[in-house]
Amino acid sequence: MEKKIFFTDLDETLLTREKTMTEATVKAVEKLTAAGHYIALTSGRPLDSMIEARSLLPIPDRGLYYIANNGGLIVSAETGKRISEIRLTMEETTYLLEAASQAGIHCHAYTDKAIVARQNTPELEFYRRTIHLPVILSDHITDVLDQPPFKCLAISLKGRAHVEALRDSLLPWARGHVSLICSTDRLLEMFPAAAGKGTALKRLADHLQIPLSHTMSAGDQDNDISMLEAAGLGIAMCNGSAGARAAADAVTLRDNNHDGLVPFLEDFFDL
Repeated sequence: MEKKIFFTDLDETLLTREKTMTEATVKAVEKLTAAGHYIALTSGRPLDSMIEARSLLPIPDRGLYYIANNGGLIVSAETGKRISEIRLTMEETTYLLEAASQAGIHCHAYTDKAIVARQNTPELEFYRRTIHLPVILSDHITDVLDQPPFKCLAISLKGRAHVEALRDSLLPWARGHVSLICSTDRLLEMFPAAAGKGTALKRLADHLQIPLSHTMSAGDQDNDISMLEAAGLGIAMCNGSAGARAAADAVTLRDNNHDGLVPFLEDFFDL
Protein backbone atom coordinates (compact mmCIF):
# COMPACT_ATOMS: atom_id res chain seq x y z
CA MET A 1 0.00 0.00 0.00
CA GLU A 2 1.22 3.48 -0.87
CA LYS A 3 0.96 5.71 2.17
CA LYS A 4 -0.78 9.06 2.03
CA ILE A 5 -1.04 12.05 4.39
CA PHE A 6 -4.08 14.03 5.50
CA PHE A 7 -3.17 17.61 6.49
CA THR A 8 -6.11 19.21 8.26
CA ASP A 9 -6.85 22.52 9.89
CA LEU A 10 -8.71 22.27 13.19
CA ASP A 11 -11.14 25.12 13.84
CA GLU A 12 -14.14 25.24 11.48
CA THR A 13 -12.65 22.35 9.48
CA LEU A 14 -12.03 19.14 11.42
CA LEU A 15 -13.74 20.58 14.49
CA THR A 16 -17.36 21.65 14.71
CA ARG A 17 -18.35 25.13 15.85
CA GLU A 18 -18.69 23.64 19.34
CA LYS A 19 -15.03 22.50 19.17
CA THR A 20 -15.92 18.80 19.02
CA MET A 21 -15.81 16.26 16.17
CA THR A 22 -18.73 14.52 14.54
CA GLU A 23 -18.98 10.75 14.89
CA ALA A 24 -18.62 10.21 11.14
CA THR A 25 -15.50 12.37 10.96
CA VAL A 26 -13.88 10.51 13.85
CA LYS A 27 -14.65 7.15 12.21
CA ALA A 28 -13.13 8.27 8.91
CA VAL A 29 -9.94 9.42 10.62
CA GLU A 30 -9.79 6.16 12.59
CA LYS A 31 -10.06 4.17 9.35
CA LEU A 32 -7.35 6.06 7.50
CA THR A 33 -4.88 5.81 10.39
CA ALA A 34 -5.72 2.12 10.93
CA ALA A 35 -4.89 1.58 7.25
CA GLY A 36 -1.39 2.97 7.86
CA HIS A 37 -1.83 6.46 6.46
CA TYR A 38 -0.54 9.58 8.20
CA ILE A 39 -2.45 12.53 9.62
CA ALA A 40 -0.99 15.97 10.32
CA LEU A 41 -3.10 18.28 12.46
CA THR A 42 -2.21 21.67 11.03
CA SER A 43 -3.19 24.87 12.81
CA GLY A 44 -2.34 28.39 13.82
CA ARG A 45 -2.77 27.18 17.41
CA PRO A 46 0.26 26.70 19.67
CA LEU A 47 1.34 23.10 20.23
CA ASP A 48 -0.21 22.54 23.67
CA SER A 49 -3.59 23.75 22.42
CA MET A 50 -3.35 21.32 19.51
CA ILE A 51 -2.56 18.46 21.87
CA GLU A 52 -5.69 19.34 23.84
CA ALA A 53 -7.80 19.16 20.65
CA ARG A 54 -6.11 15.89 19.65
CA SER A 55 -7.64 14.22 22.72
CA LEU A 56 -10.92 14.12 20.77
CA LEU A 57 -9.42 11.60 18.34
CA PRO A 58 -9.29 7.98 19.59
CA ILE A 59 -6.27 7.10 17.46
CA PRO A 60 -2.70 6.10 18.38
CA ASP A 61 0.15 8.60 18.25
CA ARG A 62 1.91 6.50 15.63
CA GLY A 63 1.61 8.24 12.28
CA LEU A 64 0.26 11.44 13.86
CA TYR A 65 2.03 14.78 13.48
CA TYR A 66 1.40 18.28 14.77
CA ILE A 67 2.03 21.32 12.60
CA ALA A 68 1.57 24.22 14.98
CA ASN A 69 1.85 28.01 14.82
CA ASN A 70 0.98 28.23 11.12
CA GLY A 71 3.77 25.88 10.12
CA GLY A 72 6.43 27.24 12.44
CA LEU A 73 6.71 23.95 14.35
CA ILE A 74 6.44 20.33 13.17
CA VAL A 75 6.40 17.64 15.85
CA SER A 76 5.96 13.86 15.86
CA ALA A 77 3.19 12.94 18.30
CA GLU A 78 4.73 9.49 18.77
CA THR A 79 8.27 10.54 19.68
CA GLY A 80 7.92 14.20 20.58
CA LYS A 81 10.77 14.94 18.14
CA ARG A 82 10.76 18.44 16.69
CA ILE A 83 11.23 17.99 12.96
CA SER A 84 11.31 21.70 12.14
CA GLU A 85 11.26 25.03 13.99
CA ILE A 86 11.00 28.48 12.39
CA ARG A 87 10.68 31.45 14.74
CA LEU A 88 10.40 35.20 14.48
CA THR A 89 13.45 37.17 15.51
CA MET A 90 13.27 39.13 18.73
CA GLU A 91 13.60 42.34 16.71
CA GLU A 92 10.60 41.38 14.56
CA THR A 93 8.63 40.48 17.66
CA THR A 94 9.33 43.84 19.28
CA TYR A 95 8.36 45.72 16.12
CA LEU A 96 5.05 43.85 15.73
CA LEU A 97 4.06 44.33 19.37
CA GLU A 98 4.83 48.04 19.27
CA ALA A 99 3.05 48.61 15.96
CA ALA A 100 -0.10 46.96 17.30
CA SER A 101 0.11 48.93 20.54
CA GLN A 102 0.40 52.22 18.67
CA ALA A 103 -2.65 51.22 16.59
CA GLY A 104 -4.62 50.51 19.78
CA ILE A 105 -5.01 46.81 18.94
CA HIS A 106 -4.42 43.95 21.37
CA CYS A 107 -1.37 41.87 20.44
CA HIS A 108 0.39 39.10 22.31
CA ALA A 109 3.30 36.71 21.91
CA TYR A 110 4.02 33.25 23.30
CA THR A 111 6.53 31.23 25.21
CA ASP A 112 6.40 27.55 24.27
CA LYS A 113 3.89 27.00 27.09
CA ALA A 114 2.03 30.28 27.67
CA ILE A 115 0.54 33.41 26.17
CA VAL A 116 2.44 36.59 27.06
CA ALA A 117 0.43 39.83 27.03
CA ARG A 118 0.67 43.30 28.51
CA GLN A 119 -2.74 43.11 30.18
CA ASN A 120 -5.87 41.03 30.40
CA THR A 121 -8.11 42.56 27.72
CA PRO A 122 -11.54 41.55 26.39
CA GLU A 123 -9.69 40.38 23.27
CA LEU A 124 -7.51 38.05 25.31
CA GLU A 125 -10.53 36.70 27.19
CA PHE A 126 -12.23 36.06 23.83
CA TYR A 127 -9.18 34.18 22.53
CA ARG A 128 -8.89 32.04 25.66
CA ARG A 129 -12.40 30.69 25.20
CA THR A 130 -10.75 28.40 22.63
CA ILE A 131 -7.04 28.50 23.47
CA HIS A 132 -6.74 27.35 27.07
CA LEU A 133 -3.12 28.25 27.69
CA PRO A 134 -1.87 29.95 30.85
CA VAL A 135 -1.22 33.68 30.59
CA ILE A 136 1.80 35.69 31.73
CA LEU A 137 1.13 39.43 32.08
CA SER A 138 4.03 41.82 31.73
CA ASP A 139 4.51 45.44 30.65
CA HIS A 140 7.59 44.24 28.79
CA ILE A 141 6.60 41.15 26.84
CA THR A 142 9.99 40.47 25.27
CA ASP A 143 11.65 40.41 28.72
CA VAL A 144 9.53 37.34 29.54
CA LEU A 145 10.50 35.43 26.38
CA ASP A 146 13.46 33.08 26.80
CA GLN A 147 13.58 32.72 23.01
CA PRO A 148 11.74 34.36 20.10
CA PRO A 149 8.13 33.21 19.60
CA PHE A 150 6.83 31.29 16.63
CA LYS A 151 4.27 34.04 16.02
CA CYS A 152 2.51 37.10 17.37
CA LEU A 153 -1.25 37.48 17.24
CA ALA A 154 -3.26 40.69 16.95
CA ILE A 155 -6.95 40.61 17.88
CA SER A 156 -9.74 43.13 17.33
CA LEU A 157 -13.33 42.55 18.39
CA LYS A 158 -14.37 45.49 16.19
CA GLY A 159 -14.18 43.48 12.98
CA ARG A 160 -11.91 42.63 10.09
CA ALA A 161 -11.36 46.22 8.95
CA HIS A 162 -9.35 46.94 12.10
CA VAL A 163 -6.93 44.02 11.79
CA GLU A 164 -6.66 44.60 8.04
CA ALA A 165 -5.70 48.22 8.69
CA LEU A 166 -2.89 47.04 10.98
CA ARG A 167 -1.83 44.47 8.39
CA ASP A 168 -1.73 47.07 5.62
CA SER A 169 0.36 49.43 7.74
CA LEU A 170 2.87 46.65 8.40
CA LEU A 171 3.14 45.31 4.85
CA PRO A 172 5.97 47.60 3.60
CA TRP A 173 8.13 46.61 6.56
CA ALA A 174 7.11 42.93 6.65
CA ARG A 175 7.42 42.07 2.96
CA GLY A 176 9.79 39.15 2.42
CA HIS A 177 10.38 38.21 6.05
CA VAL A 178 7.07 38.23 7.98
CA SER A 179 3.70 36.89 6.80
CA LEU A 180 0.58 38.81 7.84
CA ILE A 181 -2.60 36.79 7.35
CA CYS A 182 -6.10 37.09 8.79
CA SER A 183 -7.10 33.66 10.08
CA THR A 184 -10.57 34.96 11.00
CA ASP A 185 -12.30 38.33 10.83
CA ARG A 186 -10.84 39.12 14.27
CA LEU A 187 -7.36 37.56 14.21
CA LEU A 188 -4.21 38.70 12.41
CA GLU A 189 -1.52 36.01 12.39
CA MET A 190 2.05 37.34 12.18
CA PHE A 191 4.72 34.71 11.61
CA PRO A 192 7.95 34.11 9.65
CA ALA A 193 7.57 34.18 5.88
CA ALA A 194 9.75 31.06 5.77
CA ALA A 195 7.04 29.18 7.71
CA GLY A 196 3.41 28.82 6.58
CA LYS A 197 1.22 25.75 6.34
CA GLY A 198 2.09 25.05 2.70
CA THR A 199 5.82 25.07 3.39
CA ALA A 200 5.29 22.79 6.38
CA LEU A 201 3.22 20.40 4.28
CA LYS A 202 6.06 20.07 1.77
CA ARG A 203 8.65 19.73 4.52
CA LEU A 204 6.80 16.92 6.31
CA ALA A 205 5.95 15.10 3.08
CA ASP A 206 9.65 15.20 2.14
CA HIS A 207 10.64 14.01 5.63
CA LEU A 208 8.29 11.02 5.30
CA GLN A 209 9.22 10.48 1.63
CA ILE A 210 5.62 10.87 0.51
CA PRO A 211 5.01 12.42 -2.93
CA LEU A 212 2.85 15.52 -2.97
CA SER A 213 0.35 13.68 -5.16
CA HIS A 214 -0.35 11.52 -2.08
CA THR A 215 -1.21 14.47 0.15
CA MET A 216 -4.68 15.85 0.90
CA SER A 217 -5.26 19.07 2.80
CA ALA A 218 -8.38 20.66 4.25
CA GLY A 219 -8.96 24.17 5.55
CA ASP A 220 -11.33 27.09 5.77
CA GLN A 221 -9.42 30.36 6.12
CA ASP A 222 -6.80 32.48 4.38
CA ASN A 223 -3.97 31.06 6.49
CA ASP A 224 -4.87 27.67 4.94
CA ILE A 225 -4.45 28.86 1.34
CA SER A 226 -0.79 27.88 0.98
CA MET A 227 -1.62 24.38 2.29
CA LEU A 228 -4.59 24.00 -0.06
CA GLU A 229 -2.39 25.00 -2.99
CA ALA A 230 0.56 22.79 -1.99
CA ALA A 231 -1.33 19.51 -1.51
CA GLY A 232 -2.07 17.00 -4.21
CA LEU A 233 -5.73 17.57 -3.34
CA GLY A 234 -6.81 20.70 -1.50
CA ILE A 235 -10.31 20.74 0.01
CA ALA A 236 -11.91 23.96 1.27
CA MET A 237 -14.88 23.95 3.58
CA CYS A 238 -18.06 25.46 2.16
CA ASN A 239 -18.17 27.54 5.34
CA GLY A 240 -14.71 28.91 4.57
CA SER A 241 -13.41 32.24 3.29
CA ALA A 242 -13.70 33.23 -0.35
CA GLY A 243 -9.90 33.06 -0.66
CA ALA A 244 -9.73 29.51 0.69
CA ARG A 245 -12.54 28.33 -1.58
CA ALA A 246 -10.88 29.90 -4.63
CA ALA A 247 -7.51 28.27 -3.84
CA ALA A 248 -8.89 24.75 -3.37
CA ASP A 249 -9.29 21.94 -5.87
CA ALA A 250 -12.75 21.23 -4.47
CA VAL A 251 -15.20 22.65 -1.94
CA THR A 252 -17.26 20.54 0.44
CA LEU A 253 -21.01 20.34 -0.07
CA ARG A 254 -21.64 20.33 3.69
CA ASP A 255 -20.07 22.43 6.43
CA ASN A 256 -17.86 21.42 9.34
CA ASN A 257 -20.87 20.70 11.55
CA HIS A 258 -22.28 18.21 9.03
CA ASP A 259 -19.45 15.86 8.02
CA GLY A 260 -18.28 17.95 5.10
CA LEU A 261 -14.89 16.24 4.89
CA VAL A 262 -16.07 12.65 5.15
CA PRO A 263 -16.82 11.95 1.44
CA PHE A 264 -13.41 13.31 0.43
CA LEU A 265 -11.61 11.25 3.07
CA GLU A 266 -13.43 8.09 2.00
CA ASP A 267 -12.54 8.67 -1.64
CA PHE A 268 -8.92 9.84 -1.31
CA PHE A 269 -7.93 7.18 1.22
CA ASP A 270 -10.10 4.39 -0.27
CA LEU A 271 -12.00 3.89 2.97
